Amino acid sequence: MSTLESTISILEVLPEADLLEVQQFAKRLFMLRSDKRPFPLKSREEIYKDLEISRQQVAEEKCQEMGQALTEIREKYGL
Repeated sequence: MSTLESTISILEVLPEADLLEVQQFAKRLFMLRSDKRPFPLKSREEIYKDLEISRQQVAEEKCQEMGQALTEIREKYGL
């Protein structure tokens, strides 16, 4: 049995309260290693604000189809 399989089998039998503790521990562990992330973590509110801005830009047609954007980048940088 792999480490992942062992971990999953343990998690499957834990009560919800214990699962929440495991989740909080994993979040703290992730935060300790945050210096290795290229971007800072965002709060739920920050993500919602970004989505709001994005939707507004789409409504105002301030966006571009991804295929077209990639074509322009390839042409610009000779990729």
